[in-house]
Amino acid sequence: MRRLWPIGVALLVSLGGLAQSPRGLVHTVAPGETLFQIARRYGTTVEELARLNGLRDPNRIQVGQALLVRSRGEVALPKGRLVYFPPVQGRAFGLRVEGYAQGWVGFLGERYPLVPGETGLWTLLPVGALVEAKAHPLRLGLEGEEIPLALQVAPGGYGQETLVLSPSLEGLLRDPSLRAEREKVVGVCPKEGVLTFSRFLRPLEGRITSPFGTRRRYGNLFTSYHEGLDFAAPPGTPVRAVAEGVVVLSERLKVRGEAVILSHGMGLCTGYWHLAQRRVRVGERVKGGQVLGLLGNTGLSTGPHLHLEVRLWGIPVDPLPFFQGLPLP
Repeated sequence: MRRLWPIGVALLVSLGGLAQSPRGLVHTVAPGETLFQIARRYGTTVEELARLNGLRDPNRIQVGQALLVRSRGEVALPKGRLVYFPPVQGRAFGLRVEGYAQGWVGFLGERYPLVPGETGLWTLLPVGALVEAKAHPLRLGLEGEEIPLALQVAPGGYGQETLVLSPSLEGLLRDPSLRAEREKVVGVCPKEGVLTFSRFLRPLEGRITSPFGTRRRYGNLFTSYHEGLDFAAPPGTPVRAVAEGVVVLSERLKVRGEAVILSHGMGLCTGYWHLAQRRVRVGERVKGGQVLGLLGNTGLSTGPHLHLEVRLWGIPVDPLPFFQGLPLP
């Protein structure tokens, strides 16, 4: 599949974050960072980072510089090979199996189908933001043979923030019906279908105010993490579909406010929360860039914004890498 590099790349640079390239995982140097700090963040060494990036002087790195922190992985198999992007906390990653006609993959306690592609079998796998950064077992079931492997999950390096809530919003978080709302959001996303896009489009013209994965303290209630990507823009700004899909939810929810969910196939869904108005119906097929509604401040929201959420097989993953392209090796 052809790789496309849209405006989303600039967003990654501005956040000093982790991206995926055809070579592997790339970190963009943020102000004040040293190579030693970056090495600790990703569980590697200064020497290894210097080797991967051809650095003659490890003490000389620049803000905005893209550093390869983990190279693309390959494993020889009895009839072919496995090629994969290194998994990271809170991100989707792709893998490809060559030399086999059918199979499945098991990772982090779940089993996923491998689907035929141009160069072999492939799939996208989710890694939860709270998954421990260590080696985890991976099983390949290929034409009746089961092959045990292990993949190292890299840390996501997420920040922290505290949200000050009004009494009404604190009361909303205590509502016992919120669990049912979450189950509904997860349950409407089908696992069938195929992916028909190569990258995400921008949902609106606005700035990112809160990245995915940030550990959040909600007043004095509890600590969780941010399951999506927040964009700030004026109320009434059109909110557009990031890719072609089918509307599987369009209704008012307590926490998520006026909400729309699109299914894109293979267990991948995008959610658009806190809208002021919805303009699509359940069952409608929409194109990438089509207006889904208008930006608002409904539900559990402290100001006008769009919360863009991506769930893969029900697990929230960082939307930002999808603006570069599908994370396929």
